[in-house]
Amino acid sequence: MQMSKYTRENEYYEVDDYFVEKIRELPPKLGLDIAKQIDREIQILPEVNGWSQRIAGVSNSLGNPFFFVIEYLKQIEEKPVFLDCEEVDADEYLDYYIEQKVIKSNTNDRKTNRKTIENSQ
Repeated sequence: MQMSKYTRENEYYEVDDYFVEKIRELPPKLGLDIAKQIDREIQILPEVNGWSQRIAGVSNSLGNPFFFVIEYLKQIEEKPVFLDCEEVDADEYLDYYIEQKVIKSNTNDRKTNRKTIENSQ
């Protein structure tokens, strides 16, 4: 298993070559949006020793929702490793949503913030 290392300020994580392949198979705009979502969430992903985990997300970067699941390993006191990215259907995404295992996209945050501001006026 070949790994690539990425750093940003004090953050440090690795991506498996298979993960990179899967992202590169996507349209560039979509792959970049998924990578940005992961980068924003990396610090708050749960740590579990010995087990890979999965978290779902959605990207609207191409106009229509693209639902996906990221498989990663984040163990206590170790850097996260991203293993896989796969497209899923809306039903599977909703299963993750119900379990509160989803990436919060900027689009959703902006809508929530806008509603909060409108309601407070």
